[in-house]
Amino acid sequence: MENREGPTRGAAPDPRRTDARRVAASGRRHSPTREMLLRMVEAQGSAVSTAALTAASGLHENTVRGHLEQLYADGYVRRERENSTGRGRPAWLWTAVTPEPANPYIGLAAALAATLARTSTDPVAQARDAGRAWGAQIAATHAADRLAAPREVVVDVMREQGFAPTDTGQTVVLRRCPLIEAATRYPDIVCAVHQGMIDGILQARGSSARSRLIPFSAPGECTLHLQAAQ
Repeated sequence: MENREGPTRGAAPDPRRTDARRVAASGRRHSPTREMLLRMVEAQGSAVSTAALTAASGLHENTVRGHLEQLYADGYVRRERENSTGRGRPAWLWTAVTPEPANPYIGLAAALAATLARTSTDPVAQARDAGRAWGAQIAATHAADRLAAPREVVVDVMREQGFAPTDTGQTVVLRRCPLIEAATRYPDIVCAVHQGMIDGILQARGSSARSRLIPFSAPGECTLHLQAAQ
């Protein structure tokens, strides 16, 4: 059973409370109830259902679901569908996300972008082609969730890749770039890879939707347009 008491005076600070990236992504610190649910998910060590968290916490299921969805949107938990045992859409299972270490591939991404810019006659087209192949590979890892719409898969992948997406229904706002240093130096190439990745996911899911990624559309964010084919 988790310890519900407050933090010990003089103890090291909880990294979730001091990680500026996570605070910036969520726009606020956790409420006591949301923090309690996050700690319950962390304590499992494996995927846990909404129903189990509802029973353990004594909260209403809608309350638990709302907090879990916000933790998911803020990047604190992951979710996956449980194995289907009958009719209806399978329930979500939740696991905690550990704080992200520094990305070791940022330097490599910049080096590859520099090489492509120097040696290719059409580096943007080649970057987009590479992104499409990458997107198809990523889509294959999501093949188990056959009921998910292509747009939902794209948003989930962008979240997993560290873009902190918010789907407004009209556009998808990306408030973080995992390769921001490389993207700042070689925006055409790096953003073309990400555009290709999105297109590759859509194509692999059999979608004819059109996508358009607008880099640096506003301070601190990019915008992704996903439009169903007419």
